[in-house]
Amino acid sequence: MTDRTFARLKPDKLDELAEAGYRRRRDGDLARAFAEARTETRPRRAPARRPVFLLAAGAIAAVTAGAVAVSTGVLTGTPPAQVPSPGTPQVATGEAGASPTATIDARTFLLAAADTALREQPGSGSYWYVRQRTTSPTGYWPKEFWDGVAKLQRQEQAEIDRTGAKDDELVAINEKYNKKLAELRESIYPDGPPFTAYVVETEELWRAKRAGGTNRTKHTGRKVVFPTPQDEAEWRRLGSPKLLQDRSQSVDDTLPRPLSISNMDITLQNVGDLPTSKKALAARLRAAFDRLPDDDKEFDLYLWQTAVDLMTAPASPGTRAAVFRILADQPGIRSGGEVKDAAGREGVSVAVDSDDGYEFRLVVDEDTAELLEYAVAEKGEDTTRVTFEELGWTDKLGDRPQN
Repeated sequence: MTDRTFARLKPDKLDELAEAGYRRRRDGDLARAFAEARTETRPRRAPARRPVFLLAAGAIAAVTAGAVAVSTGVLTGTPPAQVPSPGTPQVATGEAGASPTATIDARTFLLAAADTALREQPGSGSYWYVRQRTTSPTGYWPKEFWDGVAKLQRQEQAEIDRTGAKDDELVAINEKYNKKLAELRESIYPDGPPFTAYVVETEELWRAKRAGGTNRTKHTGRKVVFPTPQDEAEWRRLGSPKLLQDRSQSVDDTLPRPLSISNMDITLQNVGDLPTSKKALAARLRAAFDRLPDDDKEFDLYLWQTAVDLMTAPASPGTRAAVFRILADQPGIRSGGEVKDAAGREGVSVAVDSDDGYEFRLVVDEDTAELLEYAVAEKGEDTTRVTFEELGWTDKLGDRPQN
């Protein structure tokens, strides 16, 4: 999917290792995937990609980072002095001694958000702009770990080549080496990683409304933050290992930009033409889901990813309202009440759990029905969150919306 990458939480060498896994992936491989998904003035919306877990390379991301990888359109950042655990939204407590916030029913809130969305005045322009901040866990693994990983990958590939494994046999080999990878991690850090750190990134995106127009991705801030002085001291004791990859500050391209890999037929050019009734939009999304080739696809995952796609794109007010009404009908949906996002803004948290232990969570502004933040987390693990700082139309590449 276009720029979504909660999967930026991976240590530096993972992209290279994952590529090796991608090259040897077959249709029957183990393909577990989940969705991924912008803050400075008042926001509007943004998107999310699925990191694929396959063979040892894919498992390395989970084993090393200990967190769900998710992708989205624009990145955000939290000042070092206020890095909460990204996996836990901060409850808005108000003034000291104030009474607890009343319980908020998720369905009631989402239906009210639908009514609010309908009152929005749609804008227009030549470029859709998104500014987002991503806060994601990172970590350090010594050379002996990477040497062990390389050895396991060679052994795995040799077994695949020797046996000619396909489909279920390939999955079984994958699982065997994933277990060995977990054992390697345990042998390096039996008590867990020596320190906790987060990569905080701010990114601005300009997406051309005209097909073939110039798109721009600009990284305006990228840093490592530590939740405690003890974590930073331990990092320094280990020699201050590099935790950030080098990357270009600004990139222009003229590539097509679908909203996501799961919705390749929805683009900036046609997102405003999507159905505005709950029934029609639900039917269109179900048909799109049914066409996806992934044997392990899950509708709840697809639906929540697509909700983020549409809430952070220039969809019509009617389409946005329909998205909220579809979410309100999902079984198991719950509210975490009033929370603060990573930028300190107050919103209401709504979440749902998947069958395989992941939590999908949105933080929505109660007054504007704008998406403030999106997160996917494995229960009990730290997570990546994407905070949407600003979204809107602009007429000039490089300019921000004039609010």
